[in-house]
Amino acid sequence: MLSVRDLEEYFFCPKMFYYIHVVGIQREPGMWSEIGRQIQAELSSFVEEKCRVFDREVYVESESLGVRGRVDYVVDCNAGIAPLEIKYSRRVKPWWTYTLTLYALLVEEKYGKPVKHAYLVLPGPRIYDILITDQHRSYVLEAIEKCRKILGGEYVPRAYRSHSCINCDYRKYCTGE
Repeated sequence: MLSVRDLEEYFFCPKMFYYIHVVGIQREPGMWSEIGRQIQAELSSFVEEKCRVFDREVYVESESLGVRGRVDYVVDCNAGIAPLEIKYSRRVKPWWTYTLTLYALLVEEKYGKPVKHAYLVLPGPRIYDILITDQHRSYVLEAIEKCRKILGGEYVPRAYRSHSCINCDYRKYCTGE
């Protein structure tokens, strides 16, 4: 079974997913997860003021998708049931839309209700309403299949080239630095 974290690595860069899950190059534990826990603790009261919280640290799993994960919150912020994640960044990262879409699919299956929105909370605090579109859903479903093909040795993905490469733990493998 894939985890949401596995797919978030793929959304960030398919080559990173490959390095971790096929080649076996593990990342060093870093400060980001500790910072994330601190930010989540600091922003939890903001979330509880702005949204009706159904549950925190919700385990979600889909047998049909073969994916499991733990979403920070399941809430209702006046748009129906929705996953909500707290992240540490000054701006929204493009791959988070897909991670939240994946959580939306998992929340739909767990609660048996349609999910049209997801929420992202960043320090500030700022809350972003992410519309869950059919295009996002299709991309996520395709990504799950591509991850399975990568794991099955059917192909080696290309690395994405972006500004985020500067902070990537796997940059030296892509660039030979």
